[in-house]
Amino acid sequence: MQQPRLIANRYALLAELGRGAMGVVWRAQDQLLNRAVALKELHPPHGISGQERQVLEERMLREARTAGRLNHPAVVTVYDVVRENGRTYLAMELIDAQDLATIVQRHGPRDSVWMANIALQTLNALEAAHQAGVVHRDVKPSNIMVRPDGVVKLTDFGIAQAVDDPRLTTNGGIVGSPAYMSPDRLSGWEASPASDLWALGVTIAHAVEGISPFERTSTASTLHAIMNEPPVLHRASPALAEVIRGLLTLDPNRRMTAPQAKAVLTAVVQGHAPVPVRRKKNTAVKIAAAALGVAILAGAAFAGYQAFKPKNTTTNNSAPASSQEQNSDQWTEAAQLPIGAPLPSRRIATFGRGGDVPGWNLTGTECAKDFLTQGSPVPGSVPCDKPHSIQQFSAATPLWDKPKDTAYPGTKWLADFTTKYCTEQFKALPQNNQTLGFTGLVPTEQEWKAYNDAATPGRQEVLCVLWKQDRAPLAGTLVG
Repeated sequence: MQQPRLIANRYALLAELGRGAMGVVWRAQDQLLNRAVALKELHPPHGISGQERQVLEERMLREARTAGRLNHPAVVTVYDVVRENGRTYLAMELIDAQDLATIVQRHGPRDSVWMANIALQTLNALEAAHQAGVVHRDVKPSNIMVRPDGVVKLTDFGIAQAVDDPRLTTNGGIVGSPAYMSPDRLSGWEASPASDLWALGVTIAHAVEGISPFERTSTASTLHAIMNEPPVLHRASPALAEVIRGLLTLDPNRRMTAPQAKAVLTAVVQGHAPVPVRRKKNTAVKIAAAALGVAILAGAAFAGYQAFKPKNTTTNNSAPASSQEQNSDQWTEAAQLPIGAPLPSRRIATFGRGGDVPGWNLTGTECAKDFLTQGSPVPGSVPCDKPHSIQQFSAATPLWDKPKDTAYPGTKWLADFTTKYCTEQFKALPQNNQTLGFTGLVPTEQEWKAYNDAATPGRQEVLCVLWKQDRAPLAGTLVG
């Protein structure tokens, strides 16, 4: 009889439990401690770059580090990390369970009381993670394991982000599953406990209705559904529907909190009438949604951009300058400025290698001390609560769902997208007034193509930047 393959002279591989594009999960026996484990083997496909392999390995290590710092019964325990013969392995708690997605697929929509119990356990795991400074970033049915006795295990912390852990990528791209992403994440904001709660709301709706509430046939239509189509709830009990709708509130500041959701879910599980949840009135859903920067991404205009045909042209298609620039949506045409000249408001400029702004190191809604001037880089950020000159108030990765080796769509296409995007974002700012100037930055072709540069990765984002028209210092963030 053939002896089982032995990893690290300790883990005997007994049977394959699952296989995906990036690896294999084995049932294994830990011969040192004489216990069964799940052994995840990273096995990337042939042809990927060394940098891509490094990112995958780092994700596996991040999963180990993150799960290792969470001591909670509803979080899958990670025992060990092994590197052998160029392969990386993760030894984990072996769970005799099916994931929630498989359960719904095989057995249909779930009962509201049953699902409330599953959601409550998942929420407890998320609370433990959030209290430890960890955001999961990929809560969805396939990452929730349910044992036959109803015990839940939240798994796959491979893309989780800890507040004291550097990000895996430096390009600001969005990582996760589109149909479960919150509007705030799609707008370019960092993942947060509130975005995990949104994803849990989508997961609950999926399980009780038998279908994902926002998943559509294309990414563009999925984004449109997230923004514009409240979930249709036929099977959820009134109390569970209240939780779903509360967690799927567009504005994260008005979204149902974890303690509020726990109170209602506990009442559903125990068969009690839940106490009405008091939350901030959501009297300005459309305004809040626009402020989060998702309107242009989710609307029909964005759908049209997603179906682009790349044209490598470098001309700007912005409208002529308006005599009343601050009261108009019109933008000036891109014209080469002398070195050191300030970039005017409402003018598309290029950033990155060979661009008008040759270097850009801001992410999120960071601030910088220097104004935008022709030929000068923006090397880094300064605290927004200190005097500063400019602030990046929004960013988008318009082709984030396409391969990163997609051909450069052209300055004209990017300028068209950015003109509309930054205008919508500026209109939504709480301090939008005539004293502020703003503009859009698009990557150069060289910057776009350098995305996979191992030393200095390029960026494929478009950026929106604002300042005071009189060039006076800013004090405090201008992003609500």
